[in-house]
Amino acid sequence: MNALTRALAMLALAALLVGLLAAAVIAGSDHVDDTAFAIAFMVGVGYAWIATGLFAWSRRPANKVGALMAATGFAWLLNAFVAANSAVIFTFAVLASNLYLATFAHLLLAYPGGTLSRRDRRIATVVYALCALGALPILLSGLEVTCDRCPESVIQITDSTTVGTVGDILTSIAAVVLAGAVIWVLTARWRAASGPQRRVLAPLLWSGIVLIALVAVTLTSQTVSGDQVPGILPVAWQVVFAAVPFAFLGGLLRGQIAQADAVGELLQRLGEASTGDLRGLLADALGDPSLQLLYWVEEGWVRRDGRSADRPNHAYTPVELNGELVGAIIHDASLEPEAVGHVAAAAGLAMRGERLEAALRRSRARIVEAGLQERRRLERNLHDGAQQRLVALSLSLRIAQNQIAKNPEAAAQMVGAAQEELTRALEELRELARGIHPAVLSDRGLQAAVEALAVRSPLPVKVVEVPGERLPEPVEAAAYFVIAEALTNVAKYAHASNATVAVRRTNGHACVEVRDDGVGGADPGRGSGLQGLADRVGALDGSLALDSPPGSGTTLRAEIPV
Repeated sequence: MNALTRALAMLALAALLVGLLAAAVIAGSDHVDDTAFAIAFMVGVGYAWIATGLFAWSRRPANKVGALMAATGFAWLLNAFVAANSAVIFTFAVLASNLYLATFAHLLLAYPGGTLSRRDRRIATVVYALCALGALPILLSGLEVTCDRCPESVIQITDSTTVGTVGDILTSIAAVVLAGAVIWVLTARWRAASGPQRRVLAPLLWSGIVLIALVAVTLTSQTVSGDQVPGILPVAWQVVFAAVPFAFLGGLLRGQIAQADAVGELLQRLGEASTGDLRGLLADALGDPSLQLLYWVEEGWVRRDGRSADRPNHAYTPVELNGELVGAIIHDASLEPEAVGHVAAAAGLAMRGERLEAALRRSRARIVEAGLQERRRLERNLHDGAQQRLVALSLSLRIAQNQIAKNPEAAAQMVGAAQEELTRALEELRELARGIHPAVLSDRGLQAAVEALAVRSPLPVKVVEVPGERLPEPVEAAAYFVIAEALTNVAKYAHASNATVAVRRTNGHACVEVRDDGVGGADPGRGSGLQGLADRVGALDGSLALDSPPGSGTTLRAEIPV
Protein backbone atom coordinates (compact mmCIF):
# COMPACT_ATOMS: atom_id res chain seq x y z
CA MET A 1 0.00 0.00 0.00
CA ASN A 2 1.56 3.28 -1.11
CA ALA A 3 1.35 6.62 0.69
CA LEU A 4 -1.59 7.87 -1.38
CA THR A 5 -3.64 4.74 -0.76
CA ARG A 6 -2.96 4.95 2.98
CA ALA A 7 -3.96 8.63 3.05
CA LEU A 8 -7.20 7.95 1.16
CA ALA A 9 -7.99 5.04 3.47
CA MET A 10 -7.46 7.26 6.52
CA LEU A 11 -9.74 9.93 5.06
CA ALA A 12 -12.41 7.34 4.31
CA LEU A 13 -12.21 6.13 7.91
CA ALA A 14 -12.42 9.71 9.19
CA ALA A 15 -15.47 10.31 7.00
CA LEU A 16 -17.14 7.20 8.40
CA LEU A 17 -16.52 8.34 11.97
CA VAL A 18 -17.68 11.92 11.34
CA GLY A 19 -20.80 10.63 9.62
CA LEU A 20 -21.62 8.29 12.52
CA LEU A 21 -21.07 11.12 14.98
CA ALA A 22 -23.31 13.43 12.91
CA ALA A 23 -26.02 10.76 12.85
CA ALA A 24 -25.81 10.36 16.61
CA VAL A 25 -26.11 14.13 17.14
CA ILE A 26 -29.17 14.35 14.88
CA ALA A 27 -30.76 11.30 16.49
CA GLY A 28 -30.44 12.84 19.95
CA SER A 29 -31.54 16.35 18.96
CA ASP A 30 -34.54 17.92 20.67
CA HIS A 31 -35.12 20.49 17.91
CA VAL A 32 -35.09 18.30 14.76
CA ASP A 33 -38.50 16.94 13.79
CA ASP A 34 -37.83 14.16 11.25
CA THR A 35 -34.54 12.74 12.51
CA ALA A 36 -34.57 9.68 10.22
CA PHE A 37 -34.86 11.79 7.06
CA ALA A 38 -32.34 14.31 8.39
CA ILE A 39 -29.79 11.56 9.07
CA ALA A 40 -30.32 9.93 5.69
CA PHE A 41 -30.07 13.23 3.79
CA MET A 42 -27.25 14.90 5.72
CA VAL A 43 -25.03 11.86 6.09
CA GLY A 44 -25.89 10.40 2.66
CA VAL A 45 -25.05 13.61 0.81
CA GLY A 46 -21.83 14.07 2.78
CA TYR A 47 -20.74 10.50 2.05
CA ALA A 48 -21.58 10.92 -1.65
CA TRP A 49 -19.36 13.99 -1.91
CA ILE A 50 -16.50 12.44 0.06
CA ALA A 51 -16.61 9.13 -1.84
CA THR A 52 -16.65 10.91 -5.20
CA GLY A 53 -13.79 13.15 -4.11
CA LEU A 54 -11.63 10.25 -2.93
CA PHE A 55 -12.32 8.39 -6.18
CA ALA A 56 -11.32 11.42 -8.27
CA TRP A 57 -8.27 11.94 -6.05
CA SER A 58 -7.12 8.34 -6.57
CA ARG A 59 -7.42 8.73 -10.36
CA ARG A 60 -5.51 12.01 -10.56
CA PRO A 61 -3.45 12.51 -7.39
CA ALA A 62 -1.74 15.68 -8.64
CA ASN A 63 -5.08 17.38 -9.31
CA LYS A 64 -6.73 19.10 -6.33
CA VAL A 65 -10.29 18.60 -7.62
CA GLY A 66 -10.69 15.32 -5.73
CA ALA A 67 -9.41 16.85 -2.50
CA LEU A 68 -11.78 19.83 -2.88
CA MET A 69 -14.76 17.51 -3.43
CA ALA A 70 -13.86 15.52 -0.31
CA ALA A 71 -13.43 18.77 1.66
CA THR A 72 -16.86 19.91 0.48
CA GLY A 73 -18.35 16.66 1.79
CA PHE A 74 -16.70 17.09 5.19
CA ALA A 75 -17.86 20.73 5.34
CA TRP A 76 -21.41 19.62 4.53
CA LEU A 77 -21.35 17.15 7.44
CA LEU A 78 -20.60 20.05 9.81
CA ASN A 79 -24.19 21.22 9.16
CA ALA A 80 -25.42 18.16 11.03
CA PHE A 81 -24.00 19.54 14.28
CA VAL A 82 -26.50 22.41 14.16
CA ALA A 83 -28.80 19.71 15.59
CA ALA A 84 -26.67 19.55 18.76
CA ASN A 85 -28.41 20.30 22.06
CA SER A 86 -25.20 21.83 23.45
CA ALA A 87 -25.19 25.60 23.01
CA VAL A 88 -21.42 25.68 22.43
CA ILE A 89 -21.48 23.01 19.71
CA PHE A 90 -24.60 24.57 18.20
CA THR A 91 -23.00 28.05 18.03
CA PHE A 92 -19.82 26.91 16.30
CA ALA A 93 -21.79 24.59 13.99
CA VAL A 94 -23.86 27.58 12.84
CA LEU A 95 -20.64 29.54 12.23
CA ALA A 96 -19.33 26.68 10.05
CA SER A 97 -22.64 25.84 8.40
CA ASN A 98 -21.92 27.75 5.18
CA LEU A 99 -18.34 26.53 4.67
CA TYR A 100 -19.53 23.85 2.24
CA LEU A 101 -20.65 26.65 -0.08
CA ALA A 102 -17.16 28.17 0.11
CA THR A 103 -15.38 24.88 -0.71
CA PHE A 104 -17.92 24.26 -3.46
CA ALA A 105 -17.24 27.70 -5.00
CA HIS A 106 -13.50 27.00 -4.72
CA LEU A 107 -14.07 23.69 -6.52
CA LEU A 108 -15.99 25.37 -9.34
CA LEU A 109 -13.34 28.04 -9.79
CA ALA A 110 -10.53 25.47 -9.80
CA TYR A 111 -12.19 22.88 -12.02
CA PRO A 112 -10.94 21.02 -14.03
CA GLY A 113 -7.23 21.73 -13.53
CA GLY A 114 -7.39 22.03 -9.75
CA THR A 115 -5.58 25.38 -9.57
CA LEU A 116 -6.74 28.98 -9.27
CA SER A 117 -5.70 32.00 -11.25
CA ARG A 118 -4.78 35.15 -9.34
CA ARG A 119 -8.23 36.65 -9.96
CA ASP A 120 -10.04 33.44 -8.96
CA ARG A 121 -7.88 33.16 -5.84
CA ARG A 122 -9.04 36.62 -4.73
CA ILE A 123 -12.70 35.67 -5.29
CA ALA A 124 -12.27 32.38 -3.40
CA THR A 125 -10.62 34.16 -0.47
CA VAL A 126 -13.52 36.58 -0.13
CA VAL A 127 -16.02 33.71 -0.42
CA TYR A 128 -14.28 31.80 2.39
CA ALA A 129 -14.24 34.88 4.61
CA LEU A 130 -17.91 35.64 3.97
CA CYS A 131 -19.03 32.03 4.57
CA ALA A 132 -16.96 31.77 7.76
CA LEU A 133 -18.17 35.07 9.21
CA GLY A 134 -21.58 35.43 7.56
CA ALA A 135 -23.49 34.03 10.56
CA LEU A 136 -21.82 36.35 13.07
CA PRO A 137 -24.43 39.19 12.90
CA ILE A 138 -27.18 36.72 13.90
CA LEU A 139 -25.10 34.95 16.56
CA LEU A 140 -23.97 38.23 18.15
CA SER A 141 -27.46 39.78 18.24
CA GLY A 142 -30.82 38.83 19.57
CA LEU A 143 -32.15 37.48 16.27
CA GLU A 144 -33.58 33.97 16.25
CA VAL A 145 -30.80 31.77 14.89
CA THR A 146 -32.54 28.91 13.09
CA CYS A 147 -35.60 27.81 15.10
CA ASP A 148 -37.51 28.66 18.23
CA ARG A 149 -36.35 25.48 20.01
CA CYS A 150 -32.67 25.86 19.11
CA PRO A 151 -30.08 26.59 21.83
CA GLU A 152 -29.06 30.20 22.32
CA SER A 153 -25.84 31.56 20.89
CA VAL A 154 -22.98 31.53 23.39
CA ILE A 155 -21.40 34.57 21.75
CA GLN A 156 -24.49 36.83 21.85
CA ILE A 157 -23.50 40.30 23.06
CA THR A 158 -26.73 42.26 22.55
CA ASP A 159 -30.46 41.72 22.59
CA SER A 160 -30.97 44.27 19.82
CA THR A 161 -32.30 42.77 16.61
CA THR A 162 -31.41 45.86 14.58
CA VAL A 163 -27.66 45.12 14.56
CA GLY A 164 -28.32 41.55 13.49
CA THR A 165 -30.81 42.54 10.81
CA VAL A 166 -28.54 45.17 9.27
CA GLY A 167 -25.54 42.84 9.39
CA ASP A 168 -27.57 39.99 7.88
CA ILE A 169 -28.77 42.23 5.02
CA LEU A 170 -25.25 43.46 4.25
CA THR A 171 -23.93 39.89 4.36
CA SER A 172 -26.68 38.72 2.00
CA ILE A 173 -25.98 41.56 -0.44
CA ALA A 174 -22.26 40.71 -0.42
CA ALA A 175 -23.08 37.03 -0.97
CA VAL A 176 -25.30 37.84 -3.96
CA VAL A 177 -22.55 40.00 -5.50
CA LEU A 178 -20.02 37.21 -4.99
CA ALA A 179 -22.41 34.66 -6.46
CA GLY A 180 -22.75 36.87 -9.53
CA ALA A 181 -18.96 37.11 -9.81
CA VAL A 182 -18.56 33.34 -9.64
CA ILE A 183 -21.30 32.78 -12.24
CA TRP A 184 -19.66 35.38 -14.52
CA VAL A 185 -16.29 33.62 -14.25
CA LEU A 186 -17.83 30.22 -14.96
CA THR A 187 -19.85 31.36 -17.98
CA ALA A 188 -16.82 33.16 -19.40
CA ARG A 189 -14.80 29.96 -18.97
CA TRP A 190 -17.50 28.02 -20.79
CA ARG A 191 -17.55 30.45 -23.72
CA ALA A 192 -13.76 30.27 -24.07
CA ALA A 193 -13.59 26.48 -23.75
CA SER A 194 -12.89 24.14 -26.65
CA GLY A 195 -15.09 21.15 -27.48
CA PRO A 196 -13.14 18.69 -25.30
CA GLN A 197 -12.98 21.20 -22.46
CA ARG A 198 -16.76 21.72 -22.55
CA ARG A 199 -17.35 17.98 -22.30
CA VAL A 200 -15.21 17.92 -19.16
CA LEU A 201 -16.70 21.12 -17.70
CA ALA A 202 -20.37 20.40 -18.34
CA PRO A 203 -21.33 18.01 -15.47
CA LEU A 204 -19.92 20.12 -12.66
CA LEU A 205 -20.02 23.62 -14.12
CA TRP A 206 -23.69 23.80 -15.05
CA SER A 207 -24.93 22.14 -11.87
CA GLY A 208 -22.71 24.58 -9.96
CA ILE A 209 -24.12 27.58 -11.85
CA VAL A 210 -27.67 26.43 -11.11
CA LEU A 211 -26.88 25.92 -7.41
CA ILE A 212 -25.19 29.30 -6.98
CA ALA A 213 -28.02 31.01 -8.85
CA LEU A 214 -30.55 29.37 -6.49
CA VAL A 215 -28.55 30.51 -3.46
CA ALA A 216 -28.41 34.06 -4.86
CA VAL A 217 -32.16 34.10 -5.54
CA THR A 218 -32.86 32.76 -2.03
CA LEU A 219 -30.69 35.41 -0.39
CA THR A 220 -32.20 38.16 -2.54
CA SER A 221 -35.72 37.07 -1.61
CA GLN A 222 -34.76 36.90 2.04
CA THR A 223 -33.24 40.40 1.95
CA VAL A 224 -36.22 41.91 0.14
CA SER A 225 -38.86 40.22 2.31
CA GLY A 226 -36.94 40.69 5.54
CA ASP A 227 -37.74 37.18 6.71
CA GLN A 228 -36.62 33.58 6.18
CA VAL A 229 -37.65 32.27 2.78
CA PRO A 230 -39.96 29.27 3.16
CA GLY A 231 -40.79 26.70 0.56
CA ILE A 232 -39.06 25.54 -2.55
CA LEU A 233 -35.89 27.64 -2.89
CA PRO A 234 -33.76 26.28 0.01
CA VAL A 235 -34.97 22.76 -0.75
CA ALA A 236 -34.12 23.19 -4.44
CA TRP A 237 -30.53 24.27 -3.83
CA GLN A 238 -29.96 21.41 -1.38
CA VAL A 239 -31.36 18.91 -3.90
CA VAL A 240 -29.07 20.32 -6.61
CA PHE A 241 -26.12 20.17 -4.23
CA ALA A 242 -26.93 16.54 -3.42
CA ALA A 243 -27.08 15.73 -7.15
CA VAL A 244 -23.69 17.24 -8.05
CA PRO A 245 -21.47 14.26 -7.10
CA PHE A 246 -23.76 11.90 -8.99
CA ALA A 247 -23.61 14.17 -12.03
CA PHE A 248 -19.82 14.19 -11.72
CA LEU A 249 -19.67 10.39 -11.50
CA GLY A 250 -22.11 10.12 -14.40
CA GLY A 251 -19.85 12.33 -16.46
CA LEU A 252 -16.85 10.15 -15.62
CA LEU A 253 -18.75 6.98 -16.50
CA ARG A 254 -20.10 8.48 -19.71
CA GLY A 255 -16.57 9.61 -20.59
CA GLN A 256 -15.14 6.14 -19.97
CA ILE A 257 -17.80 4.50 -22.15
CA ALA A 258 -17.24 7.04 -24.91
CA GLN A 259 -13.49 6.57 -24.50
CA ALA A 260 -13.78 2.79 -24.88
CA ASP A 261 -15.97 3.19 -27.97
CA ALA A 262 -13.57 5.73 -29.47
CA VAL A 263 -10.52 3.53 -28.87
CA GLY A 264 -12.35 0.51 -30.32
CA GLU A 265 -13.30 2.46 -33.43
CA LEU A 266 -9.76 3.80 -33.69
CA LEU A 267 -8.29 0.28 -33.56
CA GLN A 268 -10.72 -0.83 -36.25
CA ARG A 269 -9.86 2.08 -38.53
CA LEU A 270 -6.12 1.65 -37.91
CA GLY A 271 -6.50 -2.00 -38.91
CA GLU A 272 -7.99 -1.13 -42.29
CA ALA A 273 -5.82 -1.24 -45.35
CA SER A 274 -5.88 2.51 -45.76
CA THR A 275 -6.07 4.55 -42.55
CA GLY A 276 -5.93 7.96 -44.20
CA ASP A 277 -4.78 10.83 -42.04
CA LEU A 278 -3.55 9.47 -38.71
CA ARG A 279 -3.78 12.88 -37.08
CA GLY A 280 -7.42 13.12 -38.14
CA LEU A 281 -8.18 9.65 -36.76
CA LEU A 282 -6.66 10.47 -33.37
CA ALA A 283 -8.37 13.87 -33.29
CA ASP A 284 -11.74 12.19 -33.93
CA ALA A 285 -11.07 9.55 -31.27
CA LEU A 286 -10.33 12.19 -28.63
CA GLY A 287 -12.74 14.82 -29.90
CA ASP A 288 -9.91 17.35 -30.11
CA PRO A 289 -9.60 19.11 -33.50
CA SER A 290 -6.50 20.98 -32.27
CA LEU A 291 -4.54 17.73 -31.83
CA GLN A 292 -1.08 17.61 -33.41
CA LEU A 293 1.51 14.85 -33.85
CA LEU A 294 5.27 15.04 -33.50
CA TYR A 295 7.77 12.29 -34.27
CA TRP A 296 11.03 11.49 -32.53
CA VAL A 297 14.11 10.90 -34.70
CA GLU A 298 17.81 10.94 -33.88
CA GLU A 299 18.09 14.70 -34.31
CA GLY A 300 15.04 15.50 -32.17
CA TRP A 301 11.35 16.27 -32.79
CA VAL A 302 10.07 16.59 -36.35
CA ARG A 303 6.69 17.10 -37.99
CA ARG A 304 5.16 14.69 -40.48
CA ASP A 305 6.66 16.63 -43.40
CA GLY A 306 10.14 16.18 -41.90
CA ARG A 307 10.57 19.79 -40.73
CA SER A 308 12.19 20.31 -37.34
CA ALA A 309 9.89 21.07 -34.41
CA ASP A 310 10.50 22.56 -30.99
CA ARG A 311 10.11 20.44 -27.91
CA PRO A 312 6.41 20.27 -26.99
CA ASN A 313 5.58 22.97 -24.46
CA HIS A 314 1.83 22.34 -24.29
CA ALA A 315 0.00 19.35 -22.88
CA TYR A 316 1.39 16.29 -24.62
CA THR A 317 1.51 12.53 -24.17
CA PRO A 318 4.57 10.52 -25.31
CA VAL A 319 3.89 7.60 -27.64
CA GLU A 320 6.06 4.53 -27.10
CA LEU A 321 6.25 1.16 -28.81
CA ASN A 322 8.06 -1.68 -27.05
CA GLY A 323 9.77 0.83 -24.78
CA GLU A 324 11.01 2.99 -27.68
CA LEU A 325 9.93 6.63 -27.95
CA VAL A 326 8.12 7.02 -31.25
CA GLY A 327 6.53 10.43 -30.99
CA ALA A 328 4.11 12.58 -29.03
CA ILE A 329 0.46 13.59 -29.16
CA ILE A 330 -0.04 17.31 -28.45
CA HIS A 331 -3.57 17.73 -27.18
CA ASP A 332 -6.00 19.84 -25.21
CA ALA A 333 -4.89 20.06 -21.58
CA SER A 334 -8.38 19.25 -20.32
CA LEU A 335 -8.44 15.76 -21.81
CA GLU A 336 -8.27 12.87 -19.37
CA PRO A 337 -4.69 11.51 -19.26
CA GLU A 338 -6.08 7.98 -19.17
CA ALA A 339 -8.06 8.55 -22.38
CA VAL A 340 -5.07 10.02 -24.21
CA GLY A 341 -2.91 7.18 -22.88
CA HIS A 342 -5.23 4.55 -24.37
CA VAL A 343 -5.25 6.33 -27.73
CA ALA A 344 -1.45 6.71 -27.64
CA ALA A 345 -1.05 2.98 -26.96
CA ALA A 346 -3.35 2.14 -29.87
CA ALA A 347 -1.55 4.50 -32.25
CA GLY A 348 2.02 3.42 -31.47
CA LEU A 349 2.49 1.10 -34.46
CA ALA A 350 0.93 3.51 -36.95
CA MET A 351 3.00 6.40 -35.60
CA ARG A 352 6.18 4.37 -35.97
CA GLY A 353 5.38 3.95 -39.66
CA GLU A 354 4.73 7.65 -40.07
CA ARG A 355 7.90 8.42 -38.13
CA LEU A 356 9.93 6.47 -40.70
CA GLU A 357 8.27 8.51 -43.45
CA ALA A 358 9.00 11.75 -41.56
CA ALA A 359 12.64 10.74 -41.08
CA LEU A 360 12.89 9.94 -44.80
CA ARG A 361 11.41 13.31 -45.73
CA ARG A 362 13.81 15.03 -43.37
CA SER A 363 16.75 13.13 -44.88
CA ARG A 364 15.66 14.05 -48.40
CA ALA A 365 15.28 17.68 -47.37
CA ARG A 366 18.81 17.66 -45.94
CA ILE A 367 20.17 16.08 -49.12
CA VAL A 368 18.47 18.75 -51.23
CA GLU A 369 19.78 21.50 -48.94
CA ALA A 370 23.27 19.99 -49.01
CA GLY A 371 23.09 19.94 -52.82
CA LEU A 372 22.07 23.59 -52.89
CA GLN A 373 24.86 24.55 -50.53
CA GLU A 374 27.38 22.61 -52.60
CA ARG A 375 26.16 24.31 -55.77
CA ARG A 376 26.52 27.73 -54.11
CA ARG A 377 30.04 26.78 -53.01
CA LEU A 378 30.99 25.74 -56.53
CA GLU A 379 29.47 28.90 -57.98
CA ARG A 380 31.38 31.00 -55.47
CA ASN A 381 34.67 29.19 -56.14
CA LEU A 382 34.21 29.42 -59.89
CA HIS A 383 33.37 33.12 -59.65
CA ASP A 384 36.24 33.96 -57.33
CA GLY A 385 38.83 31.69 -58.96
CA ALA A 386 38.77 30.21 -62.45
CA GLN A 387 36.15 32.64 -63.81
CA GLN A 388 38.21 35.67 -62.80
CA ARG A 389 41.33 34.11 -64.35
CA LEU A 390 39.52 33.36 -67.61
CA VAL A 391 38.13 36.92 -67.80
CA ALA A 392 41.59 38.34 -67.22
CA LEU A 393 42.98 35.89 -69.78
CA SER A 394 40.44 37.08 -72.38
CA LEU A 395 41.42 40.70 -71.82
CA SER A 396 45.13 39.85 -72.05
CA LEU A 397 44.64 38.00 -75.37
CA ARG A 398 42.61 40.92 -76.77
CA ILE A 399 45.41 43.33 -75.86
CA ALA A 400 47.99 40.94 -77.36
CA GLN A 401 45.95 40.78 -80.58
CA ASN A 402 46.07 44.57 -80.83
CA GLN A 403 49.86 44.55 -80.23
CA ILE A 404 50.80 41.94 -82.86
CA ALA A 405 51.26 44.46 -85.68
CA LYS A 406 52.77 47.26 -83.62
CA ASN A 407 54.94 45.34 -81.13
CA PRO A 408 55.23 41.62 -81.92
CA GLU A 409 57.75 41.02 -79.12
CA ALA A 410 55.43 42.44 -76.43
CA ALA A 411 52.51 40.50 -77.89
CA ALA A 412 54.53 37.27 -77.68
CA GLN A 413 55.30 37.94 -74.00
CA MET A 414 51.63 38.57 -73.30
CA VAL A 415 50.64 35.31 -75.02
CA GLY A 416 53.23 33.45 -72.89
CA ALA A 417 51.79 34.98 -69.72
CA ALA A 418 48.30 34.03 -70.90
CA GLN A 419 49.42 30.42 -71.34
CA GLU A 420 50.66 30.34 -67.73
CA GLU A 421 47.37 31.87 -66.53
CA LEU A 422 45.42 29.30 -68.54
CA THR A 423 47.45 26.50 -66.92
CA ARG A 424 46.60 27.82 -63.44
CA ALA A 425 42.91 28.14 -64.40
CA LEU A 426 42.85 24.55 -65.62
CA GLU A 427 44.46 23.41 -62.38
CA GLU A 428 41.77 25.23 -60.37
CA LEU A 429 39.06 23.58 -62.45
CA ARG A 430 40.65 20.18 -61.83
CA GLU A 431 40.67 20.87 -58.09
CA LEU A 432 36.99 21.80 -58.21
CA ALA A 433 36.19 18.69 -60.25
CA ARG A 434 38.13 16.58 -57.76
CA GLY A 435 35.87 17.88 -54.98
CA ILE A 436 32.79 16.88 -56.97
CA HIS A 437 33.93 13.41 -57.93
CA PRO A 438 37.58 12.39 -57.84
CA ALA A 439 38.88 11.29 -61.20
CA VAL A 440 41.04 8.56 -59.64
CA LEU A 441 37.88 6.92 -58.23
CA SER A 442 36.19 6.86 -61.63
CA ASP A 443 39.30 5.77 -63.51
CA ARG A 444 41.05 3.31 -61.14
CA GLY A 445 38.53 2.34 -58.47
CA LEU A 446 38.14 2.58 -54.70
CA GLN A 447 41.48 1.02 -53.76
CA ALA A 448 43.56 3.59 -55.65
CA ALA A 449 41.32 6.44 -54.45
CA VAL A 450 41.69 5.41 -50.78
CA GLU A 451 45.48 5.11 -51.18
CA ALA A 452 45.53 8.61 -52.70
CA LEU A 453 43.61 9.91 -49.67
CA ALA A 454 46.12 8.25 -47.36
CA VAL A 455 49.05 9.84 -49.19
CA ARG A 456 47.52 13.31 -49.05
CA SER A 457 46.60 13.05 -45.34
CA PRO A 458 48.73 15.23 -43.00
CA LEU A 459 49.09 12.33 -40.53
CA PRO A 460 50.17 8.69 -41.14
CA VAL A 461 47.29 6.58 -42.47
CA LYS A 462 47.55 2.80 -42.83
CA VAL A 463 45.25 1.22 -45.41
CA VAL A 464 44.63 -2.21 -43.94
CA GLU A 465 42.36 -3.67 -46.59
CA VAL A 466 40.37 -2.51 -49.63
CA PRO A 467 38.75 -4.85 -52.18
CA GLY A 468 40.63 -4.94 -55.44
CA GLU A 469 37.50 -5.60 -57.51
CA ARG A 470 35.24 -2.76 -58.49
CA LEU A 471 32.11 -2.11 -56.48
CA PRO A 472 28.94 -0.44 -57.83
CA GLU A 473 29.68 3.22 -58.53
CA PRO A 474 27.24 4.64 -55.89
CA VAL A 475 28.73 2.31 -53.26
CA GLU A 476 32.30 3.30 -54.15
CA ALA A 477 31.39 6.99 -54.03
CA ALA A 478 29.68 6.66 -50.63
CA ALA A 479 32.60 4.67 -49.18
CA TYR A 480 35.11 7.18 -50.57
CA PHE A 481 33.37 10.19 -49.05
CA VAL A 482 32.95 8.42 -45.70
CA ILE A 483 36.70 7.81 -45.59
CA ALA A 484 37.54 11.33 -46.84
CA GLU A 485 35.29 13.01 -44.24
CA ALA A 486 36.57 10.78 -41.47
CA LEU A 487 40.23 11.47 -42.27
CA THR A 488 39.50 15.21 -42.48
CA ASN A 489 37.91 15.11 -39.02
CA VAL A 490 40.84 13.11 -37.65
CA ALA A 491 43.30 15.72 -38.93
CA LYS A 492 41.22 18.66 -37.62
CA TYR A 493 39.91 17.51 -34.26
CA ALA A 494 41.22 14.14 -33.05
CA HIS A 495 44.82 15.12 -32.08
CA ALA A 496 45.75 11.64 -33.28
CA SER A 497 49.19 10.25 -34.21
CA ASN A 498 47.88 7.80 -36.82
CA ALA A 499 44.77 6.32 -38.39
CA THR A 500 43.78 3.09 -40.09
CA VAL A 501 41.33 2.48 -42.93
CA ALA A 502 39.67 -0.79 -43.88
CA VAL A 503 37.02 -1.68 -46.45
CA ARG A 504 35.69 -5.25 -46.51
CA ARG A 505 32.92 -7.10 -48.30
CA THR A 506 30.87 -9.01 -45.73
CA ASN A 507 27.44 -10.61 -46.08
CA GLY A 508 26.51 -8.59 -49.12
CA HIS A 509 27.69 -5.30 -47.62
CA ALA A 510 30.66 -3.03 -48.08
CA CYS A 511 31.87 -2.45 -44.51
CA VAL A 512 33.96 0.72 -44.12
CA GLU A 513 35.92 1.40 -40.95
CA VAL A 514 38.15 4.38 -40.09
CA ARG A 515 39.87 4.27 -36.71
CA ASP A 516 42.23 6.73 -34.97
CA ASP A 517 44.12 6.87 -31.67
CA GLY A 518 43.07 10.43 -30.80
CA VAL A 519 41.28 11.97 -27.84
CA GLY A 520 37.81 10.65 -28.71
CA GLY A 521 34.66 12.35 -27.48
CA ALA A 522 33.39 13.17 -30.98
CA ASP A 523 29.83 14.56 -31.06
CA PRO A 524 27.82 13.33 -34.07
CA GLY A 525 25.30 16.15 -33.58
CA ARG A 526 27.89 18.91 -33.97
CA GLY A 527 28.43 20.08 -37.52
CA SER A 528 26.84 18.86 -40.73
CA GLY A 529 29.61 16.61 -42.14
CA LEU A 530 28.66 13.39 -40.39
CA GLN A 531 24.96 14.06 -40.87
CA GLY A 532 25.57 14.50 -44.58
CA LEU A 533 27.42 11.16 -44.64
CA ALA A 534 24.55 9.50 -42.76
CA ASP A 535 22.12 10.82 -45.37
CA ARG A 536 24.35 9.68 -48.25
CA VAL A 537 24.74 6.19 -46.74
CA GLY A 538 21.08 6.03 -45.73
CA ALA A 539 20.03 6.83 -49.30
CA LEU A 540 21.64 3.48 -50.24
CA ASP A 541 19.82 1.69 -47.34
CA GLY A 542 23.07 1.63 -45.39
CA SER A 543 23.90 2.62 -41.84
CA LEU A 544 26.53 4.81 -40.17
CA ALA A 545 27.77 4.35 -36.59
CA LEU A 546 30.19 6.42 -34.51
CA ASP A 547 32.03 5.06 -31.47
CA SER A 548 34.07 7.75 -29.72
CA PRO A 549 34.56 7.26 -25.96
CA PRO A 550 36.57 10.12 -24.39
CA GLY A 551 40.27 9.35 -24.28
CA SER A 552 40.04 6.16 -26.37
CA GLY A 553 40.07 7.28 -29.97
CA THR A 554 37.26 7.28 -32.51
CA THR A 555 35.91 4.61 -34.85
CA LEU A 556 33.55 5.43 -37.70
CA ARG A 557 31.80 2.48 -39.34
CA ALA A 558 29.53 2.38 -42.37
CA GLU A 559 27.71 -0.61 -43.83
CA ILE A 560 26.42 -0.21 -47.37
CA PRO A 561 24.50 -2.90 -49.25
CA VAL A 562 26.34 -3.98 -52.40
